[in-house]
Amino acid sequence: MLSFSEQTVLLTGAAGGIGMQTARILASLGARLALCDQTGCEPLAQELRLSGAVVSTASFDIRDRLAAEAFVNEQPSLDAIVASAGYCPWDDWNDDDWDTVFDQVVDINLLGVINIMRPALKRMTAQGYGRAVLVASVAGRMGGLKASPHYVAAKGGVIAMTKWMAAKASPYGVNVNSVAPGATDTSMVAGSSIDVSTIPIRRLAGPEEIAKPIVFLCSDAASYMCGATLDVNGGVYMA
Repeated sequence: MLSFSEQTVLLTGAAGGIGMQTARILASLGARLALCDQTGCEPLAQELRLSGAVVSTASFDIRDRLAAEAFVNEQPSLDAIVASAGYCPWDDWNDDDWDTVFDQVVDINLLGVINIMRPALKRMTAQGYGRAVLVASVAGRMGGLKASPHYVAAKGGVIAMTKWMAAKASPYGVNVNSVAPGATDTSMVAGSSIDVSTIPIRRLAGPEEIAKPIVFLCSDAASYMCGATLDVNGGVYMA
């Protein structure tokens, strides 16, 4: 059930901590990978190719609808997609430039998901099969620990879009789910001063601890999960 042999999985935000670990696990399970990130992900691709994986890459801004659609459509096949591109500035909503940052945060975290999922769902529903995993956040569940309201709103939107997309796509054999990570030891949380004593497990997650549930949701082991948000947050939010 956790084999991805002969399957193609597309990942956005592949150069980030969670995206990178997800790609590594998928490659180890036999997946062909299509990786994209604004900053590029060739070093990761080269690493995975050395282990025998088939990897294609692209570098573009996820806010660019046409670029996202082109990357999806140029793939020879598409079995699963992981939308993990994200941006979380640790700012204050009283900052003078906050309105501008608000637009950036919502456009990257929410509109970016829509940009990549629109063509992906069209393609997967047409073929009658697919798995999609959107990376949300515990912030979208309960307001987060330190996140500013733009990030909270965007990730709450991702959770809502998970349900909307699942309802739209599931009759055609496409399962859409999401994960809601808690604070994770990646570059995104650097400088956030998160107090681990507020986390029941008393530590940050390792990126691989978020990647494994993502891979599960991409697999046939999650074949009856639809519109669900999987909480992976060390006990900060208990549904």
